[in-house]
Amino acid sequence: MAIAYRKKRLDSRIWWPILLAFAVASAGARSHSTDALGFLSIDCGLEPGSSYVDPLTNIPYVSDAGFIDTGVNHNISVDYVGDVRNPGLLTLRAFPNGTRNCYTIRSPTVVRGSKYLLRAWFFYGNYDGQLLSFQLHLGVNYWDRVDVTSAELAYWKETITVATDWHLSVCLVNTGTGTPFISGIDLRPLKDSMYPAANEWRSLVLLYRWNLGVESGSIRYPADPLDRLWAPWSSPRWNDVSTNSTVQNLSVDFFEAPSVVMQTAVTPINSSSLVIPWDPFPGYVNQFLVILHISEILDLSGTNQSRQFNIYVNGFRWLGVIMTPEYLQSDSVYNLVTLPSSPTYNISLEALSNSTLPPILNAFELYVTMSNTSVPSDAGDVDAMTAIKERYRIQRNWMGDPCSPSDFVWDGLNCNYSLSNSPRVTALSLSSSGLTGEITKSFASLSALQYLDLSYNNLTGSIPDDLANLSSLRLLDLTGNQLNGSIPSNLLEMAQNGLLTLRLDGNPHLCYNDTSCNVISTSVILKVYICFSATGNLQIDSKNC
Repeated sequence: MAIAYRKKRLDSRIWWPILLAFAVASAGARSHSTDALGFLSIDCGLEPGSSYVDPLTNIPYVSDAGFIDTGVNHNISVDYVGDVRNPGLLTLRAFPNGTRNCYTIRSPTVVRGSKYLLRAWFFYGNYDGQLLSFQLHLGVNYWDRVDVTSAELAYWKETITVATDWHLSVCLVNTGTGTPFISGIDLRPLKDSMYPAANEWRSLVLLYRWNLGVESGSIRYPADPLDRLWAPWSSPRWNDVSTNSTVQNLSVDFFEAPSVVMQTAVTPINSSSLVIPWDPFPGYVNQFLVILHISEILDLSGTNQSRQFNIYVNGFRWLGVIMTPEYLQSDSVYNLVTLPSSPTYNISLEALSNSTLPPILNAFELYVTMSNTSVPSDAGDVDAMTAIKERYRIQRNWMGDPCSPSDFVWDGLNCNYSLSNSPRVTALSLSSSGLTGEITKSFASLSALQYLDLSYNNLTGSIPDDLANLSSLRLLDLTGNQLNGSIPSNLLEMAQNGLLTLRLDGNPHLCYNDTSCNVISTSVILKVYICFSATGNLQIDSKNC
């Protein structure tokens, strides 16, 4: 049985749909500089260069044009516009082309090693008249599945994750069951100490975040300074109790539940037991992490009343100490190790026999784990490929990680996969790709590169000396460009020593040295053949294809 921790002692599978009449509780609302907060809010499908401030939250939103270069912008159907209170749901970006399309949020917004709440919004609004299903990935790791079953409901997916690099990627993957789309992306920085179960090896995927004792009205920023979404939950089985007094967070607080959430709670009716049940979700890993937010909101001082209870999971004692909530102090009980597998789950708060009051529960969060097991490409290769893509404005499937997962390797790349190391780019073909300008030195940063084909483009300028620093390079094909200047002597020496196959035909302005210019003939013999698979990826062989 997983051990539960009490915070004080340490001193959407169900992403739920929300109605478009989205009530935002704004208790204590005031103007904040979101730049100072570090919030990034992206309205997908908004015209490039456009921005606005959400009147409900006072959070500024920007267009997604600076984060992706594929997809098609759409407006939702006019039949649904009148019901939308969140302006970020009026537009969307759809991806009819390509298997994987990715948004990339880079430094300085993203800091490697820092923790973030990342949320993706989906409001279909019947923009094309077809309901659909697709996958959502966080970088190279599967995040969740988006199943749109209603045109008038908005859905969100949320994860708490640690950035393992200087960027975060949100990828939509076409599974053949409809065109992927997205309405918005929210990125919220968290303190590194918060949600301690989230780390470099494991992200948390939100299933539920309930504000108990409330019949309607969702909570988010500014009532929650972290802009978490707290959905209301009340039940005929429970008494709803509340206070107007402020509930204080502890000095060391791993969750910082907002006071407006902790001011409401539930207690069982005619029972000494309060039970939260749920079932596993088909197709999920179902490695559950639970957070119970508890505070005493009734002043029991000067009375003979007491509230003490134990906490159980599936009948097993979960918290090793008796829970005695303190008045107007926000406390939490949580687990760092996932709960054991079970056909059904329930968390039970059981009053002690000498307790005059039943258990109390203010809020509840339930997560499953997203294992960060897929290994991303070598960071240097990622930076180099990103620079190459931006330098030549390459429009292919070049989004997300270049090599990982292997099912989505970028067109024109071959990668080497090792169980103990990050994938490395070993071959790159950009033949006949319309490249112009000089050969960027970023190619020389692909330190594991063995084969580089830049033939039949319109590249100009000289050949960078840095290419000779690629110790694994075996083929450099620069045929059919407009290169000029001297051929670097170190490359010629590698070719003469049989270490490199160098192809330079069709560059009439190249020179052997600074004083003599001659047309380069085919005197350097091609020793390998370049073949292409049906997917367009390089295949290298020592024989004819």
